[in-house]
Amino acid sequence: MNIKKTIFLVALSGVLFASCSKNDEPELPKGDYDNGILVSNEGAFSGGTGTVNYISNDYLTEEEAIYNKVNSANIGTVLQSIGFNGDDAYLIANVANKISVADRYTMKKITEISSDLNNPRYIAFANGKGYVTNWGAGSDTTDDFIAVIDLSTNTVTSTISVSEGPEQIIANGNTLYVSHKGGWGTGSSVSVINAETDAFVKNISVGTLPDEMFIDNSGRLVVSCEGKAVTSWNPTEVLGSLVRINTSSNEIESTINFNTEFHPNSMSFSDGSIYLSTSSKIYKMEENSTQIPTTEVITTTVYGFSVNDGKIYVTDAKDYQSNGSLKIFDASTNLELKEFTVGLIPGKVYFN
Repeated sequence: MNIKKTIFLVALSGVLFASCSKNDEPELPKGDYDNGILVSNEGAFSGGTGTVNYISNDYLTEEEAIYNKVNSANIGTVLQSIGFNGDDAYLIANVANKISVADRYTMKKITEISSDLNNPRYIAFANGKGYVTNWGAGSDTTDDFIAVIDLSTNTVTSTISVSEGPEQIIANGNTLYVSHKGGWGTGSSVSVINAETDAFVKNISVGTLPDEMFIDNSGRLVVSCEGKAVTSWNPTEVLGSLVRINTSSNEIESTINFNTEFHPNSMSFSDGSIYLSTSSKIYKMEENSTQIPTTEVITTTVYGFSVNDGKIYVTDAKDYQSNGSLKIFDASTNLELKEFTVGLIPGKVYFN
């Protein structure tokens, strides 16, 4: 028998066994709110506070007002949105002019940003900084801006003036795109900002009331423009549109007008499909399609929605005075899987 060879093989098998055993070990949760769904609830507009509900991925664990419970503190009036930067969650309270920074998996508060904000809406991250859209005073069309946050200190270090009603903001590398829905519902542009210099680059004229955006699999910016339905104060309909923008040239590649009386207020992108929602229906189209869908895939009351990992998550604000709900649908069959009661005016759905 070759003693050296036997020793070598035994040692090698031990290394392989240890390596396999290590790889087979399950990854431990990063906190009580890992491996689950987060629902941001706006809360009452006057004197209320936003809250966050947690639902585990297996649907067995539910917990309400998790930030409030962990920190014995309130988020503030109207939780507009949550942005994630690594393990940190930025909870933006619109009316309170405050951003609470917390660990996204434990909800333990890290710090609070309460200076140099004015009607903050959404946040994006680029070049080591945070960028927050701010509407300013609703009656002033000249005071809208992007607040630039130093993420090492979580303080606002500068602002970038933009046109009225900056709403959604997303980053594509070191380029930021901002949809301008308009403080009084009159916006029709997307701003481009350089995150290396924090300088405004240009405005791209798009459709009326641009809102939700995403970067598609071809690297294009896709913008959903709501348009305007006929109402007592708007006697003439303005068609909405889906606009695709080349992110290399920042020029419009194509515009597809929505059908008459079709004014989607939310959009989500997942697995090569675009989902659009009205207040009572959800539609689906392929990302390169030139045809707007005319038949819904789901009929249900929609306040906000997200699509993730083969499921469609839909919030319903009910009567805006009692707790709302979250419905979960299978994205393949469009069948409802589960419904949960959540907080007051549930808006957005996020995933840990």
